Amino acid sequence: MLGLTLILAATLVADAPAKTPTADSYVGRWNLRITDADDTFTGGGFKIEKKDGALGGSVVWRWGSNGPAKVTVDDGVLHLVREEEAGKPDAFEARLEGAALKGEVKYFDGKIHHFEGKRAPELAAKGNPKWGAPVTLFDGKTLDGWKLRDPKAKMGWAVVGGELAVVDPKGNADFVTEKTFQDLKLHIEFNVEPHSNSGVYLRGRYEIQILDDASKATEAHGCGALYSRIAPKIDATKPAGDWQAFDITFVGRKLTVVLNGKTIIDGANVDGITGGAINPFEGEPGPLMLQGDHGKVRFRNVVLTPAR
Repeated sequence: MLGLTLILAATLVADAPAKTPTADSYVGRWNLRITDADDTFTGGGFKIEKKDGALGGSVVWRWGSNGPAKVTVDDGVLHLVREEEAGKPDAFEARLEGAALKGEVKYFDGKIHHFEGKRAPELAAKGNPKWGAPVTLFDGKTLDGWKLRDPKAKMGWAVVGGELAVVDPKGNADFVTEKTFQDLKLHIEFNVEPHSNSGVYLRGRYEIQILDDASKATEAHGCGALYSRIAPKIDATKPAGDWQAFDITFVGRKLTVVLNGKTIIDGANVDGITGGAINPFEGEPGPLMLQGDHGKVRFRNVVLTPAR
C-alpha cells in the first residue's frame, strides 16, 4: 500500500504544471550562445537587475559593445530591447526551461537568431593563486600553437622579422592559441600602425583594446580598456609605431592592466564578457586570442603565466 501511495504521489508531482517564471527568476547575469549562426561570432550575455521594483539591464551581443536594454517580463517571458544603433532596435525574447535560458532575437533588419545559455558563474577569487611556470606562446619563428578563429578565413597572419604580424587584415580572422587558461598573468608587447585597431582577448572572451586614438585614451573604448566596460584611469599610451607593453593579471573577475609601466585598471571587477568572445561560458578556461580583422598590428614577447 505504501508503495502504491508513493507511486501516486510521484505521478502527481510529474503531472503538476511548471511554475511560471517571475521577474525575480531572471535577475542576474547570463552567458548565452547563438545556436544557428553562420559564422563564429556566437557569444552574448544579459545582465538583468531589479531596483525599487523596476527591471533594467544590459546586453552584449556578437561583436558589439555592452549597452543598456529595456527589460520586461510578461506572463513568464523575458523581453529585452536594445538599440546598439539609434533607431535600430533588436528585440530579444527568452524563457527559462529548467536551468537553461532559451529564446530568440529579432534584429532590426528582420533576421532572427536563436540562442540558449545559463547563469554566469560568480568566479570568486579564492585567495592568492599559486603561479605555474611562464609559457612562451610565440616563438618568434613559426605560427606553431596558434590557429585561425575561423578556419575558412584567409590567413592574414605571418612571422615578420621575429614578430607576429597582421600583414593583411581584410578577410583575416582572429588568432587563437591552442592552449586554454583561466586565472593568468600576461606580458605582451604590441606595435600598432597609425589609426589602427586590435585587441587581446583573455580567456577568449574579455577584450583588452588596442587602439591608436589619443582622444579616446581614457574612455571605455580606448587603448587598454576592457572593451566597452572598464575605461583606463589614466592615459599611458605611446604614439603609433612605438612598441608598447601590457602586463595583465586576471584572477576570477578581478582585472589589473598595466600599460607601459603604468597601472590603468587596478583590480576592477569584470561584470561580463565583451563583444567578439569566441566562447561566452565564463566558467570554462579559454585561449589567448588576438584580433586580426581590424587593422595592422605586430606582437612580440608573448608570455603567459597560468595559475596552478
